Amino acid sequence: MALTLAEYAKQAYEDGNLLLGNIADWFLMESNVAQLIPWQTNPQLAVKIISWNTLPTVGWRKINASYSESTGKFEHKIESKYIFGHDIDVDVVLAKAGSTVGDVRQNQRKMSMKAMAFEFNDQFINGDPANDEFKGISARIDDIATAFSSQYIDAGSSTNNRGMLYDTTERHYFMDKVAELIHVTAEHKPDALYMNAKMYLAFEAALRRENVLKQSEDMFGRIINSYGGIPLIDIGIKADQSTEIIPNNETLSSGSEETSIYAVKYGEEEYLWGVQQESMQVRDLGEIQTKPVYRDRVEWVCGLAVSNPRSLARAYGFVADNGAS
Repeated sequence: MALTLAEYAKQAYEDGNLLLGNIADWFLMESNVAQLIPWQTNPQLAVKIISWNTLPTVGWRKINASYSESTGKFEHKIESKYIFGHDIDVDVVLAKAGSTVGDVRQNQRKMSMKAMAFEFNDQFINGDPANDEFKGISARIDDIATAFSSQYIDAGSSTNNRGMLYDTTERHYFMDKVAELIHVTAEHKPDALYMNAKMYLAFEAALRRENVLKQSEDMFGRIINSYGGIPLIDIGIKADQSTEIIPNNETLSSGSEETSIYAVKYGEEEYLWGVQQESMQVRDLGEIQTKPVYRDRVEWVCGLAVSNPRSLARAYGFVADNGAS
């Protein structure tokens, strides 16, 4: 059975592995993505999956007549896992002086997990196997767009660069395109809508104006906005702490200040899920021989897999600012 990283962290605490529990929690704190993905575990570095292609043809029959035989068509695909991790070194002298500045090793572990979380969030959207990263959902949607054009939605206003909050007409147009994005996703209800901070705040403003904003909490008690029961997730920034993972300068709909919203449906061997060799691991290697540092090694051999192409969708061309006259 696939488990989320949060469930693995809980198990680590129950098993008395406080270091792994802390590492996983610090990672999850900066990755709402990782809070939702179910992870399937097996030792292989590549897994064969079955992707839906065409459904069987069904029909009607007369009395004493027979049905025409038809079966669904599948496509076999290989999904690979990639090695993701980090060595955390702290000079033994600093570690011994930790009581003067807090626990130096713990601080470095926390900073490292935040950096890994930012990197993971980035690769979830933009990952490229050519760079030894798993394939992100942006490239996956590009792959399916020819056969499943409904999953790639032009949501740009007829007036280039006019913000979605410009007036009531633009706001309703935005809501219509969000409804389309939700509808084309498998089961007509994605498990999350991913966007950048500017879009997240503009989306919240639009929902408040329409009096349909709902709020809940994530696993750390932080407010999560939702629409129609679907969480709105700010995917955040890259590890450089400045670059948006989903930019505000896209030009796909002929404007110059555009951005996108991604819809994702999760489900093991049916929609989108994670594949891993084992759950995230952390090893305290102690003082290493080559230099006087204490070293922790965090390693996660992981990737993504998609079975149903309609588990992913993207709407592009939104301008996430007010711009009101």
